[in-house]
Amino acid sequence: MSVLAWITFIICAAAVALHYYSTGNERFLLYAIPGLAMLIVIPFTLAWMSRRSFEQASVNYDSKARHYRIDKIGLEMTGTVLRISGKVGKISFKWLNRPHFHINDGTAGIRVIMFTAPANEISVGDSVEVLGIVMKNIFSRKAPIISAVSVKKKDT
Repeated sequence: MSVLAWITFIICAAAVALHYYSTGNERFLLYAIPGLAMLIVIPFTLAWMSRRSFEQASVNYDSKARHYRIDKIGLEMTGTVLRISGKVGKISFKWLNRPHFHINDGTAGIRVIMFTAPANEISVGDSVEVLGIVMKNIFSRKAPIISAVSVKKKDT
């Protein structure tokens, strides 16, 4: 569950507690407590469903993927299923469970985005293998990105 979801839950729980202590209305809790529970259950369920679909996509794409060096990846490869290896130089948006990894294989670097948290904890400096699809970068039309279905630590 993302940091943002936890913050939302804490704020709502504090508001429920404050309202209950100021009014003493127990009937209010009949609606508020299940509502708070849903603030936990829904993000966990969506994350589980997302991870499950990414695992299935990983199985489907695995046989189609060829290994590429990052310097050989260009916009003309948009839609290509591939595999790259390299070191994580930077991680962004991890707090939203939508991590962006900056991967460098020694020949070049590329941005790798995921729309769910990877199955294992990835940190800056880790050697990883990425399975994904080349896409156009909406922020820089000249540089491609990889939409990853799997980012795994490599055994070093």
